[in-house]
Amino acid sequence: MTHHSAAPPLAPPPLGARAYLGAVGNEIRKGFRFAWSERLQILIELPMFAAFVLLLGPLLGQGDRLVEGSTSWSLDRETTSIMVVWFVPFMFFYMQVVKMFWRLLAEIQAGTIEQVFLSPLPSWLVVAVGRVAAAFLETVFVAAATYGIVSAFVPLQIDWNAAALLPLALGVLAAIGVSLMVAGGTLVWKRIQLVNDAILIVVMIFSASALPLIAVPGWWANLSHFLPLTDVIGSLYRALFTDRPVLVAWGMGGLVPMLAASLGYLAAGIVAFKLGERVAKSRGTLGRY
Repeated sequence: MTHHSAAPPLAPPPLGARAYLGAVGNEIRKGFRFAWSERLQILIELPMFAAFVLLLGPLLGQGDRLVEGSTSWSLDRETTSIMVVWFVPFMFFYMQVVKMFWRLLAEIQAGTIEQVFLSPLPSWLVVAVGRVAAAFLETVFVAAATYGIVSAFVPLQIDWNAAALLPLALGVLAAIGVSLMVAGGTLVWKRIQLVNDAILIVVMIFSASALPLIAVPGWWANLSHFLPLTDVIGSLYRALFTDRPVLVAWGMGGLVPMLAASLGYLAAGIVAFKLGERVAKSRGTLGRY
């Protein structure tokens, strides 16, 4: 009697580029669907940045007049233009980090978070890609509206040029990195919105040291290099408002600190997300809210 051993199972065929592009496209479409479902919230947030610029602008640089009680409540063209450029990368940072947290939390609540880990792509890439596209679209919309609203009160003078693309791109990478760090924490601890808000405030306040709007102590300026947007904004200021060379190695807005911060935060974000994923899986709490 002859015994036939069972044939080993066939390995699944390798996925082609089309499958990977399909996975990326699905995440981008999901990010846009989330953004569309939050259109009312975006419209409510829309005037927030413009109102902040219009209210804060008249006060900057008038410390002595405030003490004397002779403040001139007028908007300076140059100061307001710098503030708008300050806010553009922060708008994307805000959109990417905040939306990443709330939309990931929504997927955990809806019970669809496991889909992220079934994709042929790395889970951190799946989480980041769709949110980046949606955050970019929302930022363009909010930034254009902010520009339009502020321009109605004071003419802006910004010499947009191609030199701004490098710091903007590095700012995107830094924002992705921080949002992945928040996402990793969300997988483990879920409701960490206070941490989220604290990060946004610290990044915004310290990034002001890159601009000639307020005087900060030396330790403040030195510490701000370690935050994700400071040198990005410093490089943008150098490119759009000064005649100084853009590609310098050191100093505020220098290539070395800007690259180190952006790529460092991206790498730290990937590690933090994978660590959070591992902890949540080992505890069996990945989809538990």
